Amino acid sequence: MYRALPVANKACAERERSRQDKAHRDRIQNMRPSVDTTVPHTAQMEHLRVNMKREQMLEDRYRTIDNENRILLNKMSDIMKHSTHAPRPRSGPVSLNRDGRKMELMRITSENQNLLSRIQRAQPVYNHVAWEDDNRRNYAHLKNIVEYPLVLRKTGARSSSMTPVAASTAPPGKAWPAGQSTSPDPQAGKSIDDMRYVFKEGRKMGPHYYMIEMATDGRTLAVTAYEGDQQTTLELVINERTHRKLYRELNGDYSRVAEKLKIVGDQLTLDPKDGPLDGTPQQPELVVTA
Repeated sequence: MYRALPVANKACAERERSRQDKAHRDRIQNMRPSVDTTVPHTAQMEHLRVNMKREQMLEDRYRTIDNENRILLNKMSDIMKHSTHAPRPRSGPVSLNRDGRKMELMRITSENQNLLSRIQRAQPVYNHVAWEDDNRRNYAHLKNIVEYPLVLRKTGARSSSMTPVAASTAPPGKAWPAGQSTSPDPQAGKSIDDMRYVFKEGRKMGPHYYMIEMATDGRTLAVTAYEGDQQTTLELVINERTHRKLYRELNGDYSRVAEKLKIVGDQLTLDPKDGPLDGTPQQPELVVTA
């Protein structure tokens, strides 16, 4: 337990303690340091304030840069004063393998042309006409064996620029060819949804240039010839029997069918110079419109 020192007089003791405390504070206030912390006089020496070696190295570097810049400027000045594009005499051929590369290029071009020719002359492997025949026979057999009415899913409509010829009436101001009835073929009025393009190419017939399009539904063949200058369209519908005969004779090449087309008056017809297309003396069953 803390106990105060015994004193004879508390007031005198307090006064003495205050005097000693004040004297202690005065000594601390007036105390002088025993270590000299002022700036030394050597700090004022010139060789300590300025690094002469570094200044000399910078001056040498700047002098070297100025010298290199002056040399570069003199070279550029000489280039501008004197032309350096004088042609030098040719000491040899431009390329040592020029002829070899040219022959290799010609060989590759020839092989590409031969490959393209073989591809263009290749005949189709699949016969879509035979497929259509098989489909019709299968459909007939299916109708015979089913117990309930047959409902098959129909294909969606496809856009086409060809309008089928009406099966019941001829175009205004035109007549069907000789030997042809007013209803040339029951498939002529078929919807364009089943038509598929098999040929589209520009050809010159007579003095005009026509864009020829051929489309078929597997039976009839619809041919359209469009002439852009006069905005005229000629149409030809070939019935199934004639279409099959053309397909067999020309091996399915519709470009050869296009070569047989010609214009007589305002009608698009097939050239009969090879004889009747259906094997009979009468005219082929064609529908012609303009």
